[in-house]
Amino acid sequence: MRLTFATLLACVGLVGCSSNPLSPTGEAVYYALQTDTSLRSWVDACEGVSGEAKQQALMAQRNWWKRNGAFVESADFGLAYDLVTVTDDRAETGARLAMALTWQVVETAEQEVNELMQSTSDRDELCQRILSQYNEGERDLRGNEALYNNLVKLQRRAQSQGKDLKMKQASIEKRTGKQFGRSFYVVEKMAKREGCPGAKVQLLKNDWPHEVYDARCPDGSYLLARCEWGNCLITD
Repeated sequence: MRLTFATLLACVGLVGCSSNPLSPTGEAVYYALQTDTSLRSWVDACEGVSGEAKQQALMAQRNWWKRNGAFVESADFGLAYDLVTVTDDRAETGARLAMALTWQVVETAEQEVNELMQSTSDRDELCQRILSQYNEGERDLRGNEALYNNLVKLQRRAQSQGKDLKMKQASIEKRTGKQFGRSFYVVEKMAKREGCPGAKVQLLKNDWPHEVYDARCPDGSYLLARCEWGNCLITD
């Protein structure tokens, strides 16, 4: 299920006119989720490069999240609320849109990081330079004033409509008897990368942004994946 981000956002009402594919809200949601996921991808890629890069990665993630985490949560709320409002009791439709959105954000971030890491002769220097930009605020969400203002509006919506979202989600789960994990496609891709193509992926824990999946391989072995905000790791 590979769709463009604009097409997916169109399905949940976050798209503007044809001359401006994303509405201001859609742009803000994409901006926040993509920036956060890019940082997490850099952290994953740089932790094993050197001790200095690992220390910089952990510091950058911690400090960036202190300054920007509330707005990432607000962006995620805006996406989740519009999904559940538009798809209503068509839970599987909403879930698959959320899965595809999460998968594409992660894929885009990973591709950017991989291309830059492969094109440099000094990965340590690259990691420390990029991570310092996150750590020192150069890649803070405040950097785009218009989108930042929309994230502030989403934060206010989250505060006033957060309980309503949880009630709508609980009602859908009760009616359908189903729970869906947003990182499903991400785990499928990771399982294939780990030599387990065609894995049967099952959601074990659904407490977004934290999820746990079991991927059972055709040869009888299995992988356990833990995810946070769509960033997943295979665990022993």
